[in-house]
Amino acid sequence: MAGLMKNICMVLVALALSSPVCAAEQGKATGEMIVNGKTIKLTHVYASARPGLRDKKKVDILVIVSDVALNDAELAAGSKREALADAGKMHAIEFLLGDDPMGHPGKIAIYNDIYDLAFKGSQQPMRLQGLDTFETKTDDGKTIAGHYFMDAPHKFSDIGNNVTFRHDVVFSAPVSR
Repeated sequence: MAGLMKNICMVLVALALSSPVCAAEQGKATGEMIVNGKTIKLTHVYASARPGLRDKKKVDILVIVSDVALNDAELAAGSKREALADAGKMHAIEFLLGDDPMGHPGKIAIYNDIYDLAFKGSQQPMRLQGLDTFETKTDDGKTIAGHYFMDAPHKFSDIGNNVTFRHDVVFSAPVSR
């Protein structure tokens, strides 16, 4: 009987280990990023809570908006997103939302990382700060929703391969913890 139980346990463990990894719960996104005049539709969004960058007692929300679905491993590791972008298989914006240091209601974008093949050979992802706006629609601890955009395109210097970039996306996503 002990041998049978051991075999059943081994089978259950093997099944659990062989099951495909489920991606984090995906939200809804409608928008685009424009890289050197090429428009890429952004249709997938993921959000996760993490300790605050400026204040560990607060909660920041990392949001990734992409043109393709991402699995848990790709969501967990920037290096995997870099490899996808370098291969031209993914275009994405990753941004960290936190409380406004001036105390205004809603969240602000603390930083924005851009993943795109155009930045290959320079800096992948390319970081952009202060040129974008996040308008909070929902931030209730369970869902983050809003409009994230740039008023005008930005041209990166030599370090950014002279890429011109702009984004505009509306999204709603469950916040994983």
